[in-house]
Amino acid sequence: MKWSSVIALALSATSVHAMLRFSCSQLVVDRLDPLVNPGAVGSLICTRLLEECNAFNTSMHPENDLPAFSTCTSCTFSEDFSNHCTAALYFRARNGTFKRVPLMGN
Repeated sequence: MKWSSVIALALSATSVHAMLRFSCSQLVVDRLDPLVNPGAVGSLICTRLLEECNAFNTSMHPENDLPAFSTCTSCTFSEDFSNHCTAALYFRARNGTFKRVPLMGN
């Protein structure tokens, strides 16, 4: 019984189409993380889901109240103008190549 569940899961995993969904529009994919590395190129690739679309820059400081500086949003909810960044998710193919999994906004 246990092995049949594992085999069924393994067989169904090959037909899955991977996708991440957020309620914000994707604005940019970059290596900038101004909260961790202000003014420098970061080590990770981030997908920037900006709510605070006019307050984001590479040299912003974490101690600033960034949502207070923003006047626009790319998300469906407009009560919070926070900056959202998510690490890029990659799929590794059998031949060893990597492909970034796309994000889909609502």
